[in-house]
Amino acid sequence: MRWLTLAIVACIAACAVLVAWNASELMMGAGIVMGGTAFVLVLAIAFYAVGRSEDRERERAARESGPDGPAV
Repeated sequence: MRWLTLAIVACIAACAVLVAWNASELMMGAGIVMGGTAFVLVLAIAFYAVGRSEDRERERAARESGPDGPAV
């Protein structure tokens, strides 16, 4: 997950530099693309964190219920 956070920081930094540089429309477009990529990566981290917590909760419930499955 650390690599994903670093990728977001890199995209945001690149976006800021390219938009601030504003030398051409190509640079502005590249900055917008980098900003959009950072946004998508932020959403990916959020969904990944939720999925991991659900997996841990399922594993914990399975350990507590024993080898025969949950008691009904």
